[in-house]
Amino acid sequence: MRALLAELTRYAAADANVLITGGTGAGKDLVARTLHALSSRKRDPFVVVDCPGLPSSLIESELFGHERGAFTDATVARAGKFELAGQGVVYLDRVDELPLDAQGKLLRLVEQKQLERLGSNLSVPVRARVVASASEDIKVAVADGRFRTDLYHRLRVLPLRVPSLTERTGDLPVLIRRLLSEIAATSGRTAPTLTPDALAALSSYRWPGNVRELGHVLERAVLNTDGPVLSAADLPSSIVSPELVTDGRTTERPTLEALERRYIAFVLKETRGNQSKAAAILGISRKALWEKRKRYGME
Repeated sequence: MRALLAELTRYAAADANVLITGGTGAGKDLVARTLHALSSRKRDPFVVVDCPGLPSSLIESELFGHERGAFTDATVARAGKFELAGQGVVYLDRVDELPLDAQGKLLRLVEQKQLERLGSNLSVPVRARVVASASEDIKVAVADGRFRTDLYHRLRVLPLRVPSLTERTGDLPVLIRRLLSEIAATSGRTAPTLTPDALAALSSYRWPGNVRELGHVLERAVLNTDGPVLSAADLPSSIVSPELVTDGRTTERPTLEALERRYIAFVLKETRGNQSKAAAILGISRKALWEKRKRYGME
């Protein structure tokens, strides 16, 4: 994520098109907004285009605008998203879900930096920067002919990839603390703390929905719990791995020490024995980790 932020900072100083790829819920929208906030265009509009939500019959009108009388319901002239953005940013969210005919029209705009409203022959210069997002499968869509190769390369002048949550498990403790604080603030509560078994369960889950799914899980857990502490029992059963809560040979609840020992072993395995990384994930110093390993006979 530090590398991604460094790329964001460099790309913010440029004007070229940006294509952000990543899994569902990985944070592509946040990356696009951060790019805008770091750029010289930050005082200009950030206009979002929800590509899958555009009715096929209104795509041109929404993107390029229309003149009065251009079609049956066009009772007044209207500017499209690119005109409304001015010198700001047009964010094409999930651009890979645009139909092929719309892709062709978008390509002309991106290439020529001009547009024509529906029902008009006058060309309007496009001054906005184009930032688009797509799933990580966009290369497959290009290979299959479902997304135009020329448009893909026009949009992907500056590529950004947002890693999945499973690729950055070291971020989990920080993300969890931030999300719990935000969730608690909206309900006027103090942010709860997590027990070791809850943190172990959240760390071992694969998170196909990435940060968005993590937020939903934590929100439900907070709303369903009145106390100041969240345990694995407060999490959805689909999240909790039984082996992190019991030893598989008994139905008795393990002690806190047993859970802590098991979680430390889990983190050390995930980091391939890297003490610094393990300590960072656990939120303790290397010395504290060494002391715990010694205490639990994990030398």
